[in-house]
Amino acid sequence: MNIKKIVIRAAIIISVLLLLFKGFLMYRNYASYQDVIHENADHIIKVKVDGLIQTIVFNAISNPSFYNRTSTEKDSLKTDKKTGKGFSIPANLFVYTIKNKPSTTFFTSLKLTDSSNFTNHLMSDFKIENFETSKGITIATTNDHNFLIAFNDKQCVMAYNPSKENINEVFSELLIDNKTLSKSDEKWSKIKDANSHINYVTKNNNLHLDFNSGNISITGNLELPVFLNVPRTYTGVQFSKDASATLNLNVFSTLQYVSFDFEGTEIKVDSLNDYYNGHIALEIAQTTTQIDSIISYTYNDDFEKVETKSAVKKEVPEINVQLSSKGSKLYKYLERASIIKQGMLNKELFPLYQFKIDTTTTSLLASTNIHKPEVFIETENTNVLELNIDFKKLKQQNHFPMLNSYLEQLLTLKTIGTFNKDETLQIEGKVQFANKDINALVQLVMENLE
Repeated sequence: MNIKKIVIRAAIIISVLLLLFKGFLMYRNYASYQDVIHENADHIIKVKVDGLIQTIVFNAISNPSFYNRTSTEKDSLKTDKKTGKGFSIPANLFVYTIKNKPSTTFFTSLKLTDSSNFTNHLMSDFKIENFETSKGITIATTNDHNFLIAFNDKQCVMAYNPSKENINEVFSELLIDNKTLSKSDEKWSKIKDANSHINYVTKNNNLHLDFNSGNISITGNLELPVFLNVPRTYTGVQFSKDASATLNLNVFSTLQYVSFDFEGTEIKVDSLNDYYNGHIALEIAQTTTQIDSIISYTYNDDFEKVETKSAVKKEVPEINVQLSSKGSKLYKYLERASIIKQGMLNKELFPLYQFKIDTTTTSLLASTNIHKPEVFIETENTNVLELNIDFKKLKQQNHFPMLNSYLEQLLTLKTIGTFNKDETLQIEGKVQFANKDINALVQLVMENLE
């Protein structure tokens, strides 16, 4: 047999295998949508599992040395080859809330391959002991009752339910009555068209995250809540050169006849709106010194417990906030409401740090720098939202030492939000990583498990 025939046969075999593999992926994609999303699903998160895996595989082919190193150095990340867990991972995973159910309750579904093995998996790996079976559905509940897992022979529905409201009807509707999202629902087409690695979809919102080599991209459109609007002209500020995190936000509340009580004083939201002009600027910069009172207890000569106070210096992050407003009028209103006391933010509102409150003719200032609050210079702006974080600088400032290990691989976060004609906020953002060659999700998972 000559070489030409061998090459042709090999090409045909490879083409057939590729077609079969593509067909397999298409079937997995189709099957992942079947009977897993409740008909009244409201906020839906779609995780494109197969898409993530393919991206990481291609990245591994391009960077074999990194993946070889991580596979040999991190024993904890070795593939779990144990079988018999009784479920399969779909091509797309959906997490969602349901209308008329608590917004903190989330649901998701998995197809089962063996319900007996699945039961054993819950008992052995998750230490679940509470099982109740009724009308062909078994409901497993964790000891704290926050997680419920309902399943039959073919499928399971998992729920995170911190409110502990009775949600058994949802399990019946999905597992018995097949009340799933209609293909005529506009959310269905939005979900099908969402091709990013992670997608957030509602009737009027969509947000997408993609894990690329060296970065995470964030795109989408979000509808502003009905109680928020944007001013006609946008304001920005010039932040200090030491700032590690900055925020410009141009929104104001449209709430009326709403109030809340603080220390016996009624605070009306529309009264605050009379003084607030719609822009807030915030930065985290270097450290500053504050003097705090430490309470301790001693015993006097009569063996009575006596409270004593001592002054202690401490280093805290310098946080500067500026609200565009009728400065002195807003200040006096907040002072009458006991939110401001003796020129400081009431510690009942934020006990962690002290904030000195000051004013200019056009703004209210709050700062943890109690000696000299920062006054930002206002500039023209074209964006409703600007959020920037310099993770390297944030780590050097060591404001949040518990987070430093998680910030190791991160460089910057830059996000802007622009207002569209359809009154949605268009979001464009990117998280940059120090290693520009390795997939961002792999860096987040691998490096933070070292």
